[in-house]
Amino acid sequence: MIVMTEKVVTTEEFRLRLIDLEYKNISKEEMIKRIKQIYLEEYGKKLSAEIEIYHSSEATTLTQDTGFDGTAIHFKTHNGDNNELYVISQGSKDIVDWEYNIKAMFAGKDYSQAQDTHKFTEETINKFGINSKKEMTSIIGLSHSLAHNNNTTAHLIYGTFDKVYSVNGAQTNYYQLYFADRKFANDVRSYFSMSYNNPDAIYDIDPNKLRQFAEAYYKDKAKNIHQVISEDDPLYAVSVARGFFTLGNVEIMDTNPDYPGLRSLIKDIPDEVIKDFQELAIQYTTASNQGGIKTVMHDILGVNMDVVNKMDNWFNSVKAYATYQPEIDTMIRQLDKKLPGVLKRVKMITSNAELIFGRLVKAGYISNAQKQLIVKEFTNIETELDAIQETLSRLVGVRDTGNFFVQIGGDIAAVVKLMGHITAIQDSLEVLKREDLLSILEEIKASHSITEVLSSLSSGKKSYLGTDMVFSTKHGKKEIKVNISAALRMYQDGKAVLEEKSSEIDHFQTAIHREISQCYENNKSQVMRKIDDIEANPDLYSYLLRKHIYFSRLNKKVKRIRVYEVFFPLETANLNEEIHVLRKSVEKGYTYVENYRKAIEDLFAEEKEIANLFDLVGGE
Repeated sequence: MIVMTEKVVTTEEFRLRLIDLEYKNISKEEMIKRIKQIYLEEYGKKLSAEIEIYHSSEATTLTQDTGFDGTAIHFKTHNGDNNELYVISQGSKDIVDWEYNIKAMFAGKDYSQAQDTHKFTEETINKFGINSKKEMTSIIGLSHSLAHNNNTTAHLIYGTFDKVYSVNGAQTNYYQLYFADRKFANDVRSYFSMSYNNPDAIYDIDPNKLRQFAEAYYKDKAKNIHQVISEDDPLYAVSVARGFFTLGNVEIMDTNPDYPGLRSLIKDIPDEVIKDFQELAIQYTTASNQGGIKTVMHDILGVNMDVVNKMDNWFNSVKAYATYQPEIDTMIRQLDKKLPGVLKRVKMITSNAELIFGRLVKAGYISNAQKQLIVKEFTNIETELDAIQETLSRLVGVRDTGNFFVQIGGDIAAVVKLMGHITAIQDSLEVLKREDLLSILEEIKASHSITEVLSSLSSGKKSYLGTDMVFSTKHGKKEIKVNISAALRMYQDGKAVLEEKSSEIDHFQTAIHREISQCYENNKSQVMRKIDDIEANPDLYSYLLRKHIYFSRLNKKVKRIRVYEVFFPLETANLNEEIHVLRKSVEKGYTYVENYRKAIEDLFAEEKEIANLFDLVGGE
């Protein structure tokens, strides 16, 4: 693969706005239109390349239900020397993606979306007829959030891209690469003297040593990875945890100066806490891949959900107990056996609550009162889990007595008691969902967004509002900001609407002439032709006379017919005044749009590029 320098998309701002377009769920036609306008705004000239769009929903080679979603944009230049293909993988957007996040990035045992990224790129290359050697076309991955993990993993394993650009990405995971990249896995086993019989032994290797090995192993391909990351991005914060490592040329930005970076908070969380969470994620991954959530509940807690769902009240509980007594006996014993391990991991997390939430207070994310409330509710949850374990322990003891009637009463009573503990846990979760406690999540979510990073790239008179470009100028001491993107859209769309309206008026005027004036003349001509025929051939119309005067023995003939015709002129059919009013409204609209343009140009009299933008977008 020959790495080429991009000549169509050359700025970070254009890349970010291009990535954001992938989330808009718009048609191909609308996407092409928006790409052209973004290019015009960023470079001050029209895009000379043709644009082709291909979406993953059209692809035929992808694995079902992995959650991968992406769009390919092909910039095809006229001479073919600077063709560029951009594959934009979409970041986390629904439960399928976040489930994949846990499996892939924390447990490291799923890489199906990375596989689909490569498959989609290869299918796109064939779809657009790009040379298989890719000598004339740069293949570039654009990504945000989870998509960085997909694009980078595909790049490292399959050599999918010439370059990868991303913003606020979920970092690469060396555990994931271990399971996905056979050559890397063999080299890891050889270097760390690992047994081939136990693939999970990878989690016992010192994570720092494994990270250093992975960084050295992929250093050559890492040169073509470019990242822009916000210090406040939650995924950047999580990337200090075991398994993650950051590759490529990285530009760190402080997009939210009011808060310190989240990464420093995560650094204080002990590795054993992360490891406990990771082990839970691995259990979840294995079980989920085998049979979904029912298998997760069975493998992690020993719970038979088919039986549990039948025990929704006292009557059904007694009925289910009588029918599924062996299954219930096995489930309770398995729950008693497995709950301690799960509870141990939960306690590892809650025992660090003061550290975690204390750091959030110090950083200004939450108040001390909120911290106390959060710690209290987490402690309540842990207490209820302890109570569930105690209830189960007593229940097993009752069962060991061998008294059937005592066992029945104990089982049903235990179900009622367990339901009480579960309800208490739900109540604590409701408290934690209170709006004031979730406000900080909005700050964190904003720092993960593309728009906050784009805003931080503002310089000089140019800035961004969302993904719209804003220009600022000063009149005296007053600063004036104008949303240039919105202004250009209004100017372009306004003129398009007025042109459409003018065209419709023309059609209306033509219809008036056709349906009224022309129809009148056509009917008049038909009447005149009939009159001429009657006067020229009077004998042919004798039947008209016989129809009114009948003599049985006389054969009467019509020798001459003279028709005296009178055609009254059309009245109230002249709509010229109405047409004139409509055309004046179009002229008024054009005047308004042009005055709007002139007002903006006057604000930026010294910036000639503003007038040029209006000329270009208006087709002048």
